[in-house]
Amino acid sequence: MKLTKNQVYLLSVLGIAAILLLGVAAFYDLPIDQALYAPNNPVAIFFEAFCYWPLYLPFVLLGMVWTFLYRSNPSRHVFGELLVITVLFILWNQSLPNLAQRKIFTLSSAGLSFAALVMTFLGTLIAISLASRWDKPTLLRMELVAKFGILLCIADNLVINLLKILWNRARFDEMAASGDFSVFSPWYLPGGNGGTSFPSGHTAAACGILVLLLLPSLFAFWRGKELLLTSCCYLYIAVSGFFRLVVGRHFLSDTVAAAVLMTFLFLIMAHSRRFSLALQRLQEKISSVSEDPSKKE
Repeated sequence: MKLTKNQVYLLSVLGIAAILLLGVAAFYDLPIDQALYAPNNPVAIFFEAFCYWPLYLPFVLLGMVWTFLYRSNPSRHVFGELLVITVLFILWNQSLPNLAQRKIFTLSSAGLSFAALVMTFLGTLIAISLASRWDKPTLLRMELVAKFGILLCIADNLVINLLKILWNRARFDEMAASGDFSVFSPWYLPGGNGGTSFPSGHTAAACGILVLLLLPSLFAFWRGKELLLTSCCYLYIAVSGFFRLVVGRHFLSDTVAAAVLMTFLFLIMAHSRRFSLALQRLQEKISSVSEDPSKKE
């Protein structure tokens, strides 16, 4: 993957902004959260329930691809269908109870499980219907996107959770509930007073949307739209991070640090020799399919 000049400029501006925000957060993390705190804000609750989905949707995408790419291989075909159903059910089964817990709606545990099943069924129909329209070259390209996203998901969970343990930073809403802010610690000091605030896991998961930046390297339709795609991705990340402050689960520094870390992880992976070789092998596969019509099925 090669960044365009406009993407480099945008990422440079965002990097400078991140440094400035971390500087501001070093002094005003606590006052900013106190000013923004609105735990019943419905938009903030919605983002809390769903903003992390981009990190895990590559598993669904891989299932969609395998359902049709390996129709002659029963085990992979069935595994693909099961992967779509299982991951969607897990995601809905996590998000809907979160909305219920925050009083967005009231359902019994049985009602939540039924709702998760219904949404999983509808989501599976949409996902399988979409994948059924893709030709083999498209399926091969989307398989690469899915595998990249899964590796990014694994890297995210390893790095972010390790840092949470090392920083051990108390969350704002927990301090607000107790009325005791004495355990607050600045972001630049690891080994806090107990908690998992730094860095923000939800904001890091929202950065899973960065896999969309691979599309211009794979599809002609997206070439020339790199800046728009990058801007939309970081707008989503910024909005997700902002509402983590509003709901009181994180500080400004938690969200900015998560976005910076995930950007570095994404860029390292996307510019690695391994990914370059994967792109090369993909092009060879697509060329083989194009030269042999019998392989298109």
